[in-house]
Amino acid sequence: MEIANSPVQPVRQTPETTPIERFVWDLTYACPLRCQHCLSESGRRPASMLRREDALAVADVIIGARPKRLSIGGGEPLLAPWWEDATRRLTAAGIPTTIFTSGWLMNEAIARRLADSATGVAVSVDGPGGEVHDLIRGRAGSFEKSMASLEHLDRIKRERRERGESCYRLGVEYTVTRSGWEGKERFVEDITSRFPEVDYITFGAVIPEGLAQEERFASRELLTDEQLVELSESEAELASHARSAAHVSVTDARLFLPTSPLSAEGETIAHIEASGQLRAVTNYEAKVGSVLEEPLDVLWRRALDWRNDPFVSQQRNSIRSLDDWARVTRLLDRRYGSAADKLRIARRRGAA
Repeated sequence: MEIANSPVQPVRQTPETTPIERFVWDLTYACPLRCQHCLSESGRRPASMLRREDALAVADVIIGARPKRLSIGGGEPLLAPWWEDATRRLTAAGIPTTIFTSGWLMNEAIARRLADSATGVAVSVDGPGGEVHDLIRGRAGSFEKSMASLEHLDRIKRERRERGESCYRLGVEYTVTRSGWEGKERFVEDITSRFPEVDYITFGAVIPEGLAQEERFASRELLTDEQLVELSESEAELASHARSAAHVSVTDARLFLPTSPLSAEGETIAHIEASGQLRAVTNYEAKVGSVLEEPLDVLWRRALDWRNDPFVSQQRNSIRSLDDWARVTRLLDRRYGSAADKLRIARRRGAA
């Protein structure tokens, strides 16, 4: 069964047909975890963190583009000492800003700082309990840390609501692997019972990018095409298990496929790496220059030109399944990654 049964030929991307609507900004590649599917290979590579003044300059570039929203990740973004300065600057400028965190560092003080500086906080989860989550995350105790972080975030949100004060939108992002396939309904019941202030739970299939593209992971953990379709059709059933007003949804992985009508939103994402480099596409290693050195509109046009390159377009348009997607990602990352990227990728073969 194919991911996209009726692929469409994408139009040529230009700034007019494909404007920037959303940013993803990796604050750092430092991370206490070693996730098997990590897009950025965080925790295994140099931390790569900007100086505060450069980070605030990146924030100004994002503000100048007036995106609909911004997702901040990493690595673990809370390891960047200036994360609060950046988020305050962004939210003060009216940019909806969500921080994605593993929860490893969360405590009451950080939860309060987030309440004053971010419009959203999402805790990432990879399984219904510690056995699966800790295996995928590569560190024992990481599931308990994520649950403890939700306790802090839930309590602070409740306190602020009771005082009539604004607070972050609180979410849980569940990445679905084969190992984490079972138990999703039970997870919804547990989270919505324990943390009534959680606003949403989102389930999304692991995407074959970063470490998840490698054959040893893809063969074990990428969903089958049948599972992918089943997941996309399971939203109502999962939502029926909620014990609070939390919104339960499923993100269709086809969002990122250029051959699918659903891909338009994914193509409008501008992804800034921890060094300030702009990715040509969020899923691939190819970079087009630094937002600290060249105007964003110049870089964005260069990113769209990369996507329109005949070879790149041919490869991306050949994707019909998750296995295809992993194959294309391996090819493009090894061809278009930087010298440092290629060296890092080459080292994966001998890694555990």
